[in-house]
Amino acid sequence: MENRYEFPLLTIPLRHDRHVVHARQRARDIAAELGFEHQDQIRLATAASELARNAFRYAEGGVVAFSVTASKPQVFVISVVDKGRGIPNLAEILDGRYISKTGLGMGLIGTKRLMNHFHIASTDIGTEVECGKELPVIAAEVTPSRVKSISTKLAGGNAIDPFDEIERQNQELLKTLAELKEKQEQLADLNQELEDTNRGVVALYAELEQHADDLRRVSDLKTSFLSNLSHEFRTPLNSISSLSRLLIGRTDGELSAEQEKQVTFIQRSAADLSELVNDLLDLAKVEAGKVDVKPRQFEVSEFFGALRGMLKPLLAGNSLDLIFESHPDIPTLFTDEGKVSQVLRNLISNALKFTRKGHIHVTAEHTAEGWIVFRVADTGIGISGDNLGRIFEEFVQIEGELQSQVKGTGLGLPLSRRLAGLLGGTLDVESTLGQGSTFILRIPAYFDQSQPQAQLQSQIEEGSGPAILFVEDNRETSFVHQSALKNSDYRTFFVANIPEARIAMKQIKPRLVVLDRLIDEKDSLYYIEELRTLGYSGPVLVVSVVDDPQSATNAGATAFLAKPVPPFTLLNTVRELVEDSPSKKILLVDDDEVTRYLVGGALAKAGYRVLEAHGGREAVRLILSDNPDAVILDIAMPDMTGFEVLREIRGVASSRATPVIVHSSRVLSQQDRTALTNSDALIYSKQSFTEQGGPQGLLDLLIATGIGV
Repeated sequence: MENRYEFPLLTIPLRHDRHVVHARQRARDIAAELGFEHQDQIRLATAASELARNAFRYAEGGVVAFSVTASKPQVFVISVVDKGRGIPNLAEILDGRYISKTGLGMGLIGTKRLMNHFHIASTDIGTEVECGKELPVIAAEVTPSRVKSISTKLAGGNAIDPFDEIERQNQELLKTLAELKEKQEQLADLNQELEDTNRGVVALYAELEQHADDLRRVSDLKTSFLSNLSHEFRTPLNSISSLSRLLIGRTDGELSAEQEKQVTFIQRSAADLSELVNDLLDLAKVEAGKVDVKPRQFEVSEFFGALRGMLKPLLAGNSLDLIFESHPDIPTLFTDEGKVSQVLRNLISNALKFTRKGHIHVTAEHTAEGWIVFRVADTGIGISGDNLGRIFEEFVQIEGELQSQVKGTGLGLPLSRRLAGLLGGTLDVESTLGQGSTFILRIPAYFDQSQPQAQLQSQIEEGSGPAILFVEDNRETSFVHQSALKNSDYRTFFVANIPEARIAMKQIKPRLVVLDRLIDEKDSLYYIEELRTLGYSGPVLVVSVVDDPQSATNAGATAFLAKPVPPFTLLNTVRELVEDSPSKKILLVDDDEVTRYLVGGALAKAGYRVLEAHGGREAVRLILSDNPDAVILDIAMPDMTGFEVLREIRGVASSRATPVIVHSSRVLSQQDRTALTNSDALIYSKQSFTEQGGPQGLLDLLIATGIGV
């Protein structure tokens, strides 16, 4: 500490026991004059007392000097010099390895822990100990005139009674012990809550794993049941159809008009049931992974001609126009023609059922990325936005004016979507109620059997907003990410490795890519450059257990989050990256982890970005560095009280007008409330958060201060 004697305040020679008490009292008085808080006054007085006691007891010619440095920031310095024989084993004492029967060295260790600055030099002709603490940010600058004023007050002080000082010291000790006991009880409660929470999380993961196994078994049983049932149904259905044809063909004699009508009904019912059985069997095969893709080369123009011939009987007695149109630049396709035909037949058949007049337009085009896009557009009744996702669920049939007039199984569209995924493509729909629908089938022009086929569509959430692609190989982490975004409007897609991600990028156009850094135990940051090379210009969020944001940024990532990622942090980060607009920042200051979790979660769901501080000093640092839009502040904290933090906030020009909401379980006195009001702070107790207005009351208070989402 250079220039430490530029502003000397007081010097006390250590000739008698009472001078040690005098040093303690004067250290506290000077600290109060310099603007230190009560707890810091006690720390400084204790340090001065311990150093003075050591010098008086173990040496001679001791002197205690108090001064303030002229450096920035200014430091209150306590210097104790003696003319003793020095301190043996000094290094062991400072490292805490020296064991003394008399207590030698304990004062040094304690002082070093209490102070921001500490220096000691000891030789065989004496020892000099110097310690200090930086003046508070809001304290007035110490100048020569102020030094003179402080020295005058100290000179005019009352005579010191050692017994009064000891009594005061005991009171301070009792208060500190009471606060320590309270903190120990709080820590014990928190440890118990964390232990209970950990047990609950372990039990939850075990239950989820059990549910996943149960679902897999149920799925296998369902597939086996559908497959066996379909096969058992086919034999009697074929018999019914054959016998019906024999009767209608009058092989065994004439039928009356009524009998012919009855047999026709039987034949139609058997045909409907046969269609249902075929769909069930196909669906069961796809789910069981027993459907093979048999690609071959074919031309779209010839394929459309064959499709038109197959569907011609359905147009009999119908005034609709069925139009096929393909672009001339479409290359030869290499994929499973039968499955493409099955999907388009189902889409066109549905369009014919739900279109009274107008036309059905089937088109095909080739994209620059190598995709073939088939569109089946009709002028039918259309589908409402609420039902666009439901039509791809099994056995779901949307109620409508034509629904009672047409028959269906509710399996055609789910089966078609699964077949599209099997071919490496997607099936989507665009529709407006009363104006018709357009079903869009996208498949690669060349089916690459060596590449894994990403089954993306089964992972789409019900949202209709921007798509987000997660590249994550850990199933539990994917579940956590999916849960964090389940109440949002985003559509989430999950793949387990880079090859699947490459296919997914061809099938969808995500607004955001969330990339796990370690996939299959390999660093995946190289994929960011690959994305940029292929033309993806959207944001990339890297999440990893390796807390190394700089490497992710250097590789081209837009943002970085360290695992485990709190759900509200993931939701806020995704929202900011997708919408390209920063959220309002709220600094949440509380030493209780459970409170930070509950309040932080409520704020994040409302759209705020939450910064967390475990104590007052961390809060002051974040206020100066991050400039939050508002502060939610607890009162009782281990290092600084909420009142001290509030004074620091109001003492800095940049945060003088920052809204502060005091959120504490402490019962505030009228004096406390007046002090908070004078500092422009609002009050929303923790009891109100849990019992009355809840999170909404806190959000309303933020909005009232002008900090709305």
